[in-house]
Amino acid sequence: MRLYSLILLCLIFAVCSCSLSTRPVMGDRTISPREAVRDIPQDEALVLEWGGVIVETLNKENSTEIQIIAYPLQDNGKPDLDAPPAGRFIAIQQGYLETADYRQGRRITLSGTLLGLRDGKVGEADYRFPLVNPNEMQLWPQEASAEPKSRWHFGIGVGSGGSRGSIGVGIGL
Repeated sequence: MRLYSLILLCLIFAVCSCSLSTRPVMGDRTISPREAVRDIPQDEALVLEWGGVIVETLNKENSTEIQIIAYPLQDNGKPDLDAPPAGRFIAIQQGYLETADYRQGRRITLSGTLLGLRDGKVGEADYRFPLVNPNEMQLWPQEASAEPKSRWHFGIGVGSGGSRGSIGVGIGL
């Protein structure tokens, strides 16, 4: 009887210690890159969780810079491309990242420390980019095209058969 009580007690503790969240919060999501440029003092070290779509990835001598158009994050951390963009930022990862993996158009989520701001350009326009040193990054799988593929096919077949020399025609859709 003691053994069953001990097992039951262990199961209760295991259930109570489980987190109900499917994903821990890795940084502050309430501040957008646009707000960070306007409202955050540059000497304030914030841990942020931002995500979006990669615009460009550049390998430098000792680091890789990823320019990202930011979008709000869904509960699972995936960028919500149906929402309006929230500005741009640059993630600066020490070391080399493969640009084929971190290519234009890929969705990415990262958490990291705000390093400061950098003046740059978007096209011909001046732009001030928040810089983030990522602690963790997640690339999201490419999604299938939203356009349905046509299931209509057209084919014609001609054949002759038998000793009588008959001809058949078939049409398939």
